[in-house]
Amino acid sequence: MKFTITFLCIVFIAISCNSQIIYGTPTENDIPEKLQQLERKIIVKNFPKTVNPIKIKNRFYWKHNTLILCETSKITITEFGAYLFYNDKWNLRKSYPLKELNKNFGTKKHVLQQAQPYTWNNNWRTANKLFGGWAMWYFIGKTEKGETVCGYEMIHTTTNLIN
Repeated sequence: MKFTITFLCIVFIAISCNSQIIYGTPTENDIPEKLQQLERKIIVKNFPKTVNPIKIKNRFYWKHNTLILCETSKITITEFGAYLFYNDKWNLRKSYPLKELNKNFGTKKHVLQQAQPYTWNNNWRTANKLFGGWAMWYFIGKTEKGETVCGYEMIHTTTNLIN
């Protein structure tokens, strides 16, 4: 009897764990609630937009560059981070400390100067399991006039191993 109950509990947990995350494909209108009411004045570009992994030893790496730019005015970034899309919605993966913006993108005091592109060239995602899905880099900042604005772009990581 104990064996049967234990077995059924293990099966239930295994089924629950496998059914919790449903990866899907977001539409252009699917954006996190936090960004919906903000004007999009920060340009964010990921290259490539679809990233295939490579395997080095026992790890997988998805390499891409992320560029941020503001065309209309100087913007001071107040928050940035990444979302992952699963269970039919964007889920916050992480908000990063602002000092990492300066380190990774080369900004000074979290400020984007007008028409100056800032690029994070070593933007690697790494994991010990091969999986794909959608992510989104986002940036929130204030213009010189005090407006809170944002920028974001989706990036698709695949399971199409290159090597």
